[in-house]
Amino acid sequence: MTRSYQILALYGDGIAYEIVPEALKVLDAVSRVYSLNLEIIGPYEFGSKYYAKHDMKEGWDPEVTRELLFDADCWFKGPVGLPQYIGKHGHYLPINQRLDQDLYANIRPCRLRPGVEGVLKGREPGDIDYLILRENTEHMYVKAGGTLSRAGETEMAVDNYIQTRKGCERIIKKGYELARSGDYKGRAGAPVDDKRRLTVTAKWGICQGDNLFKAVAEELEPDYPDVETDYAWIDAWSYWAIMRPNYYDVCVMPNQYGDIMSDMSGAIQGSMGLAGSINAGDEYCYAEPTHGSAPDIAGRGIANPTSMALSIGMMLNWLGDKNNDQSLKDAWKGIDEAIDKVLVEKKVRTPDLGGKNSTVELGDAIVEALLTS
Repeated sequence: MTRSYQILALYGDGIAYEIVPEALKVLDAVSRVYSLNLEIIGPYEFGSKYYAKHDMKEGWDPEVTRELLFDADCWFKGPVGLPQYIGKHGHYLPINQRLDQDLYANIRPCRLRPGVEGVLKGREPGDIDYLILRENTEHMYVKAGGTLSRAGETEMAVDNYIQTRKGCERIIKKGYELARSGDYKGRAGAPVDDKRRLTVTAKWGICQGDNLFKAVAEELEPDYPDVETDYAWIDAWSYWAIMRPNYYDVCVMPNQYGDIMSDMSGAIQGSMGLAGSINAGDEYCYAEPTHGSAPDIAGRGIANPTSMALSIGMMLNWLGDKNNDQSLKDAWKGIDEAIDKVLVEKKVRTPDLGGKNSTVELGDAIVEALLTS
């Protein structure tokens, strides 16, 4: 009997209401093609706008209980956050779920796909294919800090970034494992030489936490002789990622650096609309596109749903690994290949890719490619 899985779906803000429905269509199609038994729960209301409308007391629909979040096999959401609600932080923020479920690995692929014109001169599909592996529970986003205010004026603000041995060890080990497996990439190894390579990048020599990050990597390096270990300061890496992106395979870095560099990588691969991601731990996982809520185009029906489709595909792959279920891993490959098929045909494209098609039309094209594969 085919095993059943519960997948929780949440909306978000802005273009979430346009791209989440497309993700549901893709899940339905992939279930039929690969005989998956997926029970979709939701999608439920969620996000900063919902939080503000409910007097800063509820960040999501009351149906979404803590038990549901932890009992579901995995979950996904659209982008969250709107400019008018900056500073009105609450429990709707995804950073809270990353900590609550100990989702220590944020996996963000950067791949120049067939049919997509990149921004780097002379780079062709296949030349760029690396992962940003971002530590997801430490560094600048642990909210260890505060402000000093006098007479109603904020005079000082302090943020402390934190790195622990445990946090460094597990994310670096995950980097080595991903370099070995080639998961979430077009192929294993770096495009320039096919070498499985882990690039460790931070700002050691300047920041104490980053000194620890590098020291832990050096301790672990001998345990992975089949993977080449490369070290680069984060500022130097940001240069080399543009000058020689084909050298990189898996790049592991502390939280804030990974947040910033993955956005740069979104540009390198041609559009943030192609940038999927998952937040993964050993027991739990949720998927979300790398990009934000794009309020400037929300409601116009032109957002690229590919990032959302790629994210749920990655989520299925993680679930397949956890449960030793090859059908889920095959479903991820099917989604990945269907997207490449649509892109290389250059018939259906949203404006970010130079086309004039709608969100729904691109979603339909991905579904059609899945069903006819």
